[in-house]
Amino acid sequence: MTSRLVVGPNWIGDAVMSLPVLRAMRRAGGRLAVLAPRGPAAIYRAEASAELVLSRSGLFADVSALSRERFDEAWLLPNSFRSSVAPFLARIRARLGYPTDGRRWLLTDPIAEPPRTAHQLRDYDALLHSRGIEPDRDPPRLPLPPAAARRAAAALEAAGLTARPVLLAPASASLPAKRWPAERWAELARRLASAGTACALVVGPGELDIAADVTRRAGSDVPVLGADLDPVELAALLARARALVANDSGPMHLAAAVGAPVVGLFGPTDPARTGPVGGRARVVKRASMSEIDVEEVWEAVQEPEL
Repeated sequence: MTSRLVVGPNWIGDAVMSLPVLRAMRRAGGRLAVLAPRGPAAIYRAEASAELVLSRSGLFADVSALSRERFDEAWLLPNSFRSSVAPFLARIRARLGYPTDGRRWLLTDPIAEPPRTAHQLRDYDALLHSRGIEPDRDPPRLPLPPAAARRAAAALEAAGLTARPVLLAPASASLPAKRWPAERWAELARRLASAGTACALVVGPGELDIAADVTRRAGSDVPVLGADLDPVELAALLARARALVANDSGPMHLAAAVGAPVVGLFGPTDPARTGPVGGRARVVKRASMSEIDVEEVWEAVQEPEL
């Protein structure tokens, strides 16, 4: 029985988009494990394709943990040099990945890098095909544990939100240029409040300053949720929303994975590559985020299909 380790991505959105890879590998049989940062690791545990999920805890601790598990193969989903070091030092016999970032010599099985013109979901197909595994074509899906659902319900109750709110996610961890301007978020929040629609901001750890900026510009106490929730609890919160408005970010992909309605805002990134899939979604795309008008986002939120 082949024992496989998947080295998962660093970002929440990328982790969500890798879930079909794990489903395909699960169907192929053998033992399946994942090594990922703490946030993505929570997503992999909830999704449950992998029997073992290890949270990254530093290079030497990771090498020690991987050595003890005696994996036959390491599948490197990130393209970074760093992601290949621990499997190399742990002497995992077969190490599969794309020879990017100068790491070819750390791989036993360098796979030709795909053109990356299709959606990011398809970026990993070449790795699967190299071992005769058929890719999973279904969109990412994230089951929600009861404990996460209870935590989300408690967060909404504590914020005084009894109706299904429109949630606004103004942050984007990886690239500030992917963020819609704070004054536009504030104007959208004011418009929702004027229409009698409950709304709240959702952020992750370290993003409270972004929410504070939006709240200050809105001139009202817009509830702020999510900073104390793990990614699975945040997904459970998004599942209770009337709709989520988000930049190209982790919350956008989490919402799509739990079937929540999504309005995704795109500027420099391409929704054909990283847009929400598998759910009720609308995309508002312009050359830059500053070109997206509040009116068109408002109209997208009002669409009955959402």
